[in-house]
Amino acid sequence: MAEPNSNRMYIIIGAIVVVVALLFFFMSGSDPATDTAPDAAVTTPADPAVDGAVDVEPADTATTPATPAPAN
Repeated sequence: MAEPNSNRMYIIIGAIVVVVALLFFFMSGSDPATDTAPDAAVTTPADPAVDGAVDVEPADTATTPATPAPAN
């Protein structure tokens, strides 16, 4: 026979249902910025002059000679 205090099981099951519903609600939400994007993918042609390498500019050379630190 069922126990008279079996309402605890319904509270636990109800809490699990609420948590799953909240997870579904938050995980299925969409970002408004991505909703306005067109369906077709927009591609830009690759620049043949750029090969993906990192460009390093040469260091600036000092135009005035550095003054030596005073000797103690």
